[in-house]
Amino acid sequence: MAGSVAVSQSRPIEYCLLGNVTPSGKSMGCYMDRPISESVIDEFGRRYVYAGIAPRRWNGQFDGDALQVGHFILPPGLIYRLDHMTASLLEPLLRMLWAPPLSCRK
Repeated sequence: MAGSVAVSQSRPIEYCLLGNVTPSGKSMGCYMDRPISESVIDEFGRRYVYAGIAPRRWNGQFDGDALQVGHFILPPGLIYRLDHMTASLLEPLLRMLWAPPLSCRK
């Protein structure tokens, strides 16, 4: 349609934010007067590794749609990647697919 504007179905930014984390590892510097930890651990024991600075939209809000799978934002704007996400999600499936038949196991 001529003159129409595409509207994206963006997910709420709250789904992309990390909260209640504890710094882990060395401090790599500062961003907006806050230390950047090389990793953080959330309240459930999951470890996240520093991955960069969060992109923002034209209005200054975080752009959650620009994040990669497994990446989350820790205010004031640091991106952390869930550590070992691929292995932990695929491990049960891979075990099931590549496990030898019961008759072959020793």
